[in-house]
Amino acid sequence: MELCCKHWKIAPDTYAIQCPGYLPGPGRLPGWGYVISYLIVGEEKALLQDTGYGNTDLRGYVKQLCDKPLIVVNSHVHPDHSGGNSQFDTVYVLEGEVESEKPVYFPQSGERARCQAVIDAGDYQFAFWKDGQVIDLGNREVEALRIEGHSKGSMALFDRKTRFLFSGDAILKRVLLFGDVPLSGYRAALVRTEERYDFADIYGSHWYEPLGKDYIGKMLDLIDSYDPKNTESAPWMEDKDMVMFCHGNAFEEKDFCAIGFPSDGWEMMKK
Repeated sequence: MELCCKHWKIAPDTYAIQCPGYLPGPGRLPGWGYVISYLIVGEEKALLQDTGYGNTDLRGYVKQLCDKPLIVVNSHVHPDHSGGNSQFDTVYVLEGEVESEKPVYFPQSGERARCQAVIDAGDYQFAFWKDGQVIDLGNREVEALRIEGHSKGSMALFDRKTRFLFSGDAILKRVLLFGDVPLSGYRAALVRTEERYDFADIYGSHWYEPLGKDYIGKMLDLIDSYDPKNTESAPWMEDKDMVMFCHGNAFEEKDFCAIGFPSDGWEMMKK
């Protein structure tokens, strides 16, 4: 397994690690592209958020950056964030994210087979954190918080030292609501996060630039202006039609933001 990640420093002792995907992305209507993991290093321990697809030696790559005891976290258990779990012994998720200790998959058969091959090669277990739980890395505290919507137990991390919010897929330029959470529930989670934390910037998993501390406000404005007549087809899933509504035209635009959900899910979305 070759090392084929790349990384950059976003703050002292804080790294973004871009793990390879299988198809082009992210883009306006993407394939399953790269995913970004984040490494937060304290004086005694380090924390890694997400393990990528499992198609690279992420554990070995992290060791080149930091040799301190490592805590591994999944922001959620979709395979582009948990595919490399088998390289580690224990992986933390938020309570309510998984019904059992088995990872879940997107329905693309090729992605499922690739991830399953990695999972079968090793053994690990899930452990669970509560919303608001604080993890001490040694003179650096990170707080786990729930932002349900993309999945039922999507977990973001708030680094109290940098005041960065590491949002996983819960806050992105394009959020896909797979968690059977109504749009009102996702909106409430965004409001709760904005009111609860004084963050300096937001770092998501599928875009290499920070989103800015005002990005939650942009997402709230998008939700509040939602009109089902202005949705567009978004062919992401092989067995499920998706629709998307967005602000802006080009994914690369600074103010672009979008929300997608199953086309048959409008009754649930409007609750």
